[in-house]
Amino acid sequence: MRISTKLILSFAVIISVLCIEIVLNQIISDNAADTYQKLKNQALPALRILDKFESVNNEFYLLTSNKVYNSNLPLDSQNRLNGILEVEFPYLKTELFHLSENLDKQDEITLKSPEILKLTNELIDLGNQINNLLIIKDNYSDSAKMKVAISLVEEDISAAHANLNTNILILKINYGNLLEDYQNEFAQNLKSLSNIILITGVLGILFGILVAFLVIRSISKPIRALNSAALRVSSGDYDTDIILSGEDELASLGESFNTMTSSLKSNFELIKINNKEIKQQENRIRKVIEASPSAIILMDSEKKISLINAQTEKIFGYARHELIGVSAEKLIPSRLLKMESKVDDIFSSKNKIDTLGIDKNFYGITKDNEEFPVEIRLSFIEIHGQDMILASVVDITERKQQEEDIKKYVDQLKSKNKELEQFSYITSHDLQEPLRTVLSFIDIIQEDYKEKLDDDLNTYLKYISEASTRMSSLIKSLLDYSRIGLKAKVETVDCNTILNSVTADLKYKIDKSRAEINYLALPTIGGFNLELRLLFQNLITNAIKFQKKTEIPKIDISFEENRTHWQFSVADNGIGIKEEFQNKIFIIFQRLHNREEYDGTGIGLSHCQKIVELHGGEIWVESDAGVGSVFHFTISKNI
Repeated sequence: MRISTKLILSFAVIISVLCIEIVLNQIISDNAADTYQKLKNQALPALRILDKFESVNNEFYLLTSNKVYNSNLPLDSQNRLNGILEVEFPYLKTELFHLSENLDKQDEITLKSPEILKLTNELIDLGNQINNLLIIKDNYSDSAKMKVAISLVEEDISAAHANLNTNILILKINYGNLLEDYQNEFAQNLKSLSNIILITGVLGILFGILVAFLVIRSISKPIRALNSAALRVSSGDYDTDIILSGEDELASLGESFNTMTSSLKSNFELIKINNKEIKQQENRIRKVIEASPSAIILMDSEKKISLINAQTEKIFGYARHELIGVSAEKLIPSRLLKMESKVDDIFSSKNKIDTLGIDKNFYGITKDNEEFPVEIRLSFIEIHGQDMILASVVDITERKQQEEDIKKYVDQLKSKNKELEQFSYITSHDLQEPLRTVLSFIDIIQEDYKEKLDDDLNTYLKYISEASTRMSSLIKSLLDYSRIGLKAKVETVDCNTILNSVTADLKYKIDKSRAEINYLALPTIGGFNLELRLLFQNLITNAIKFQKKTEIPKIDISFEENRTHWQFSVADNGIGIKEEFQNKIFIIFQRLHNREEYDGTGIGLSHCQKIVELHGGEIWVESDAGVGSVFHFTISKNI
């Protein structure tokens, strides 16, 4: 009876140990499964989205650059650029936002979605600006638009593109480290399982000694098999299988062990593949950073440099090993460190982007102690819980030289303008005086000697008088043209008030021709009052003048508001302009008709063009000969 009780107790102890082993094994298996789910639901989706972000960001940068520097951009490239701005970037932003909301924010690193979304929104806005600047091929001939477009690509888009790639690189590095941590966790779980099985095996052997030899043998053999298999698995051999006969708990444990090793084998093969892809992606990102036109410097909160790219070595003249681990203040002239408290204020800021060298001059210093102007953008990020500063540095020496050249050209232009003012004075005063003298003497001759002169001499005097009068008119028109915009000030102008004044001044011509002038409520804009009045007056006068004899002039004035400018249209039902002459009508003194048919000096539309260009716009005509004309002109909202 006592022997039977001991056997029962021994079996009870063995069963208890096995139960504990199963529970522990299940816990470890659950941990492994949880780790696998984290890989599947967190790290791998994040890496896929970040990889797509990188690809779209690089493609966007190439397309915007190609659009600015290539006026013959293929239609499919423009469509692709529009697709990125309107579809792919918004889609990736949405996917990134949803993924970042679903990640485990307590145990694992999280996506820095606000920073990436902010940079993406910035790129979308900049891309739309490029599209709005370069809408048609003629925009590439507009130096002002091209200057803005090139500046957007080389400065704003380049900086945002580099910052976005840098953020993506940092996140990919973090998730790569996370994958390695998960792999180590797998190995640790397996090692723990091996230790548990080993301990339970030893205990089973010790308790088995108390029972019959067959009981000891039947228990110890499967335990040793499990122990040996667990050790092989913990060392990386996932092809290990064990065969345990029977239908008891050990046999079930053997089947579970085989299932687990099979699952681990497939999971680790997937991890190896993903690790390889991550390494390849990291290499691509590093190559992008190395190829960046800006110097990239990563430093800690103490301004100690931990990473630079090739451009940093190039513009500062230091080798990479000479900068890693030293303070970034080594790259700033000491006089600025002493005088500019703003430097420390910016470096101590957190969770924002700040700049140096845009509104105020800032300089870097090379290894040879040579100073050069720079523009720096500072971004504050967090890596592994540590505050870091990412600096993007651009050498703006060439830009500064261009600014100096522009300043010199502006000074020269001011000097030339003074010369033109003197020329205008001479034109208005000195050249008009001889003409007035000629006209006066002709009047005297015609009055005193009219009866003594034959018909031919009277005719000649009439021609001389008419020619002198036309020359005086031309000189006055030229003077008026040169004075357009001179000393004018931008003010708020109600276009309705201007048109009411113009129609009042032209009342005689309007009544005589029975002209109909139609317009709805026009906007209030910023501009030069007198010049805008002259613009509308010239266009309305021309519409009345160049009219078919059999029709009543009908003039319609309308406008459209765009984001950057106002567009006005003045339409008439006049004689129209042939297509080959539509570009010539804005040339000064260019006439399409003889003076007997239509009077004037031929400078009115030249005045219009100069006034429109003074307001940062452009003027053009759409016309069909014999049908009528529509004059379009734009007025910038930012003059």
